[in-house]
Amino acid sequence: MACGVAAAMVAAAFLTMAVVLVAKAWSAADLGFLFDPSSRVADRAGIGPALAGTLWLAALTVAFAFPVGVGTAVYLEEYLPPGGVAVVVSGAVANLAGVPSVVYGVAGLALFVRGMGMGPTLLAGGCTLAALALPTVIVTSRAAIRAVPRGLREAAYSLGATRWQVVRGQVLPAAAPGIVTGSCAAFIRTVGEAAPLLVLGAVSVMTFAPRSPADPLTSLPTQVFAWSTRSQQDFAAVAAGAGVALLLVLLVMNLVARVVRRRLQGVSA
Repeated sequence: MACGVAAAMVAAAFLTMAVVLVAKAWSAADLGFLFDPSSRVADRAGIGPALAGTLWLAALTVAFAFPVGVGTAVYLEEYLPPGGVAVVVSGAVANLAGVPSVVYGVAGLALFVRGMGMGPTLLAGGCTLAALALPTVIVTSRAAIRAVPRGLREAAYSLGATRWQVVRGQVLPAAAPGIVTGSCAAFIRTVGEAAPLLVLGAVSVMTFAPRSPADPLTSLPTQVFAWSTRSQQDFAAVAAGAGVALLLVLLVMNLVARVVRRRLQGVSA
């Protein structure tokens, strides 16, 4: 009963927020708004570069964080002997998952932007967001791997399979739906972050859509922040329009994750 009431309240709050954003963004609702570059004039401002930057950041984050996170989870669950080292590493990963995102921005500024000479680029932003998502990917992937029945492993071992064959052929396929669900939740949350990208030096006005990871850093969350801080009243509408676009991007990512999960569940069944 209580869970149902809480879910209804969350849904009502989300619906109210979406209605307010759409109402404010109505004046910016034209096709050019999706492709035009950002501008210091509200009537000419669009989200084209910011939208492309968000897609680049999402792709880079997944490419960096997913294989490293899943590989780390497999090692911690299947290969690392239980004991002091495993306890310390598990505690460190769990604590990193709760660190505020702006701290990752400071670390990314020191390591990627300045230390490795990447500058405020999409590549530096993707590495920083990957570091932000990585602890959550590890934690959720470990939980999915741990949920695989022990009997499945023992049956494979009894047939003479090696540890890697068991992991590759039995454990990972069975844990794949949970791994994908947890990882996608981490990526969706990460793509909506603005604080770490602002620390890295994301640009607020960009006249072209980025075409490579070496292009300047921009994203929809940082664009929303930049427009929200403008004193001109007209920027409220374009900021709301960018917010609606960001919600749609996150919704599409969530739908893709659901489709992939359903297919993986069908394969592992």
